[in-house]
Amino acid sequence: MSTPGARLLTLSIVAFALVHATWAAWDQGWTYDEPFHLLWSRRLLESGVTERESQHRLNTKTPVMIPNVLAQKLARAAVGNDPKGLRLAARLPSVAWLAVLLAATFALSRRAAGEAAALLATAGTALDPNLAAHGSLATVDVSYAAVTLLTLAAALAFARAPRPRQAMLVGAAVGLAFATKFTAVLLLPALLLVPLAAESPARLWQDRKALLASVLGGVVAAVLVLGAAYLFREMSMPLGTLTLRSAPLKRLSAAMPWLALPLPASFLTGLDLTLAHESGREGNVVLRGRLYPEGTWLYFPLSWLVKTPLLALGVLLAGLVRCVRDRIALSNPAVRYVAANLVLALAYFSLAFRTQLGYRYVLMCIPLAWIVAAAGLAPAATAGRWRWAGAAVIVASLVETAAYFGNPLSFTNAAVWPKRRVFRLIADSSVDWGQNREKIGRWLAAKGVADTHLDPLHLLPGHDTIDLNALAGVWDFEQHRWLREHADPRGHFGHTYLWFRIDYPTFDRFLSEARRFRASRLGQELCEGQALAALRPDASRPFSVSEEPARNTSWIACVNTARGTDFEMRARKGAVYVGHYGEDRLCETERLLAGQEAWYRLEPGVHAFCVTEVPNRRPRLPYLFQGAWIPHGRPASFAIREAPVVRHGPVFIE
Repeated sequence: MSTPGARLLTLSIVAFALVHATWAAWDQGWTYDEPFHLLWSRRLLESGVTERESQHRLNTKTPVMIPNVLAQKLARAAVGNDPKGLRLAARLPSVAWLAVLLAATFALSRRAAGEAAALLATAGTALDPNLAAHGSLATVDVSYAAVTLLTLAAALAFARAPRPRQAMLVGAAVGLAFATKFTAVLLLPALLLVPLAAESPARLWQDRKALLASVLGGVVAAVLVLGAAYLFREMSMPLGTLTLRSAPLKRLSAAMPWLALPLPASFLTGLDLTLAHESGREGNVVLRGRLYPEGTWLYFPLSWLVKTPLLALGVLLAGLVRCVRDRIALSNPAVRYVAANLVLALAYFSLAFRTQLGYRYVLMCIPLAWIVAAAGLAPAATAGRWRWAGAAVIVASLVETAAYFGNPLSFTNAAVWPKRRVFRLIADSSVDWGQNREKIGRWLAAKGVADTHLDPLHLLPGHDTIDLNALAGVWDFEQHRWLREHADPRGHFGHTYLWFRIDYPTFDRFLSEARRFRASRLGQELCEGQALAALRPDASRPFSVSEEPARNTSWIACVNTARGTDFEMRARKGAVYVGHYGEDRLCETERLLAGQEAWYRLEPGVHAFCVTEVPNRRPRLPYLFQGAWIPHGRPASFAIREAPVVRHGPVFIE
């Protein structure tokens, strides 16, 4: 296996992965997180600002993105303000991290099981499109996977030669890992597993003074690297001066407010927010069409099964089985150490981690699994067997990946079919993280679909095109539940937008089953004394608001219908929260965006709606909304007035 031909083949596969990541970096639009990663590091670099709480998505950002910011600055000086050029430049350091990851995979697996295993592990890792996907984005997932491997490689070197120099390399790698992602806390128990990597664990403890000196040297190296990453800003601030949220750090601060750890304050606040908010999520954990409020152990194993090229998955499983069957992990300390860290990571992310919003969180497990599997496969590969089978695996994996060229984030293997139903299996950043938002307009125009309802609030008659995560329920599980349960998409655009043809009988059934509202005594109470103006069927009552930024107004809209009607709120510009009051004085609102429609099937009687402003992302801008109320089918009477309530979703009448 370790022939010049095998080396050349592995290099070719690595080159394909890097080319794929580079093309995706050029072709994909911005994902949801990338601007926030760049913003936080840009502020640190340019003005020293390190706060994390002005925007939620800044809470876990780290300075490892500074090279991405610098690359973007250089590109702006060279090519001006070309958006695609600047986006590519911001992402190229991530492509470089992918190259580091593949090189680290080779080095670690060669140290563990020889060159044949290293070539197998590197080729298998490079064939996985998930690494190219995240290596094409200005985020930290691939860089963290690479630093994890560098840390384990340094720990292996220390286990073989426990000297201060090796310990300082371990410390430097750990410091870089903490500057990359707060998940690096998982590397601390990994360091406690170092005796598993030693030929003679007792040797590590023979000279305790030397061991203590090594540990201290490693700690100093970690602190220096971490401080340098944060540009040595706000170092050694007393805990009592920091605003802390998590229970462990709050207790420590209360007990020793004078304690000044030799660490950047922004690192401590980021770690603190991570500990405090780990169970909080930006979206729902949705798997197999089901909602898991507390996450599920099945999330990452199932993601691995459907997001690994099919034949490569078979080879990987075969290698893991052979490694166990032949007791390689028991006899080979390095393989044992890698396998233990793989099990540790999978156990943590499957059983304790709750922010299960994408396969990206366990990218480091891909090369670790291939290293262990390659140790099991290497003897057969060295003997020259299965050569043609290996060629078939490579070709099949490349063909599977080529179908997602430029869009590797959406990859699922050939076992997942039809692709228009992927959302019923997995969702979130494992498939769609906004990378095609800039393209959907062009795709619709190219297909001649000019009249589609793009991302409607709920299904509407005609052609509907809906973002995969919205359809799956990642943002709001109830929003499209009826559609998921009663219809299948007819096709997809770029694997991330699903389209439907909704006929009027289906829409009528939807209104009756999912959007029917009864009149209530609360509606009569809220609307008592209101002068209601008559509205004919399909007549429009405009509703426009233009207010100064300091105001935050709510309204109560009253509708009286003698025989019942279908009532619509249509947004033309801006956004608003709108909902229907029930008997319990609670109004569950929905956010209605420009171009969307909210339909309500109203039974006879008096109904009250709540309407509140959607705060601007830029608070200094005035609020603007333009829309209309429209009855359909039967007439209604209508009036709207300001309300004292200024809270949205849900709104309470006090």
